[in-house]
Amino acid sequence: MKQQRADLSGGAEGTAGDGALKKRNTMNVFSFGKKKGPTLGLDINSDSITLIQLDKTRTGIEVARFACQPTPANTIREGLIADPETIGAVLMELLAAANIPMAGSSPMINIAVPAQAVVIRLMPVPVGMPPEELADVVTQEATNHVPFPIEDANLDWSQMPATERTDADGVRRIDIILAAIQRSIIESYWRMADSAGVRLGRVDISSLSVVRSLALAGYLGSSGHLSMIVNMRHDATDINVVRSAMPLFGRSIMLGMDTLTEALSRALEINFDEALDLLPEIALFNVNPADFRMGQASQVARTVFSDITDELQRSLDFYKSQVGDVKVDQIVLTGPGCMIPQLDQYISNRMNIKTILSDPMRDLVFSPDIIVDSMRPILAALIGSSIEPSWNPSFTVDLDLNKEGRLPLLYDERKTAVIAPDERPAPWFKASLAAGAAVVGLSLATWGLIAQIDIPNKQKQIDQLSAKIVQSNTDIKQLSVLRKENDVLTNKKRILDGIVKKSNHWSTVLDSIRNNIPTAVQVETINIGKKANLQGTSLDFQSISNFAINLATAPGLSETIVQSASRREKTPQFIFFEIASKISGTGDPAPAPAAPESKPENPSNNLFPKILENLQKAPQLKKTEGANQ
Repeated sequence: MKQQRADLSGGAEGTAGDGALKKRNTMNVFSFGKKKGPTLGLDINSDSITLIQLDKTRTGIEVARFACQPTPANTIREGLIADPETIGAVLMELLAAANIPMAGSSPMINIAVPAQAVVIRLMPVPVGMPPEELADVVTQEATNHVPFPIEDANLDWSQMPATERTDADGVRRIDIILAAIQRSIIESYWRMADSAGVRLGRVDISSLSVVRSLALAGYLGSSGHLSMIVNMRHDATDINVVRSAMPLFGRSIMLGMDTLTEALSRALEINFDEALDLLPEIALFNVNPADFRMGQASQVARTVFSDITDELQRSLDFYKSQVGDVKVDQIVLTGPGCMIPQLDQYISNRMNIKTILSDPMRDLVFSPDIIVDSMRPILAALIGSSIEPSWNPSFTVDLDLNKEGRLPLLYDERKTAVIAPDERPAPWFKASLAAGAAVVGLSLATWGLIAQIDIPNKQKQIDQLSAKIVQSNTDIKQLSVLRKENDVLTNKKRILDGIVKKSNHWSTVLDSIRNNIPTAVQVETINIGKKANLQGTSLDFQSISNFAINLATAPGLSETIVQSASRREKTPQFIFFEIASKISGTGDPAPAPAAPESKPENPSNNLFPKILENLQKAPQLKKTEGANQ
């Protein structure tokens, strides 16, 4: 079910009303009969379920009972109950853990629903409007703005005296806050209460409950003090602009601690619970550069909180566009988001507004052994739904979406028509039913034949073919290994043949070259293949010619040609030459490994170490026209 965004837009600045709002829910002064059961507050979110009982004593408001348990998986979706029976079982365990007496009258449970599940509107009305006329106006306004049938909605509304003002036309007006929720959502809480054996009491709105608890703790200042309250819940974040304790603007965005936890889980490749346990260790500033994991977590957190801060700025800009340029005195943070260290400093730097972390329990009496410090900012909505309106020194908006008790759902009232017995048609369909049953029986028999006989046989054949395929793949791999080994041996044989057949002949050529080198000639490179290619330097051209003539008549060589002889600009004293001489009586040389492109720097390297080195690399040999020496 798609939840509606709560978009609460308020009016302009105003002064407090002269009279106090009379509460609609009154208690009889004389209470005879059965003793009233305890009233408890219950907070349900995707991470935990918390139960609390507050009592007002001479020393102040005291936490009488407290219990908390993790939320079972897949029981909460977008802050709402998806499995009332399972949540009811957890509630029973909480009642037992908190020693809540179940004998006598059943306990009363107050809850706060997520703000994004409620449609909230502010509407200005003239001051002094008769109650009957005011009720008609509110009902009409709800019909125009609620996106579901008004017959299937639970409504409540309240006047806000702090918004009383005089318009430009001279009419005194006051704002009415209207809230509507689908009845099926309230029914899910009733089913939870039935499973736990308790009664469902007041159904409040999370954003208004937070305002009430912070007003009780003294965070909202005096009259005229403008604050932005940011309640970072697990599934969403509630944004409210309040003057004193009166909400003037509010909205909910679907970014919360679950968004951050899921982002950390993906970035760090850890599960959701591990990412949730990591949240209190994340630092938004001064991260240790040596800790890569925490540095990455800090970057993810800054990205998520940057998006949330952008939404805070958009909300503030929109509110200012409605009422004019007003100054926000402070931003008050509350909810599970407060577990992130340095969050107040981060938002203060981004918004340039004083930001504080709230502690809704700072004026309550409780044992530190029961409630640890890290939980205190998370309990703002729970405390706001648990306190009695008369306990709060400031006037706050008190709405109850369960004011009229359990109501029938809209779809239960739509009954289908029943045909009278005398108007029922004749049973002509019996033959069709018999034929249908026969077809169903035949289909079931066919299915049984296929499932019990044909499919097992086919599966057996598939298994046999799979085994043959595996064996064939094994044989192919063995053949590939044998083929590679054969190639290695063949290459080794060719190299050894080249060593035996050609080494003596090449030695003769090298001796002829060495014995016929003139004094003014220096040979730098010798490449031997079908021809002997010599490169070097000389002091004069005559020595080069004599060297070529000597090689032409030397043993093992013939047809000697001077291919090039020239001086270079950098070394004009030397003549660089290249001589090619055919080797007498040579056939195709033995295969040898491919020669490197660069010419060897030392022409006196022995032939046999190179051949033995190529022998080790025999699998990479390829046939070339000649071998470099």
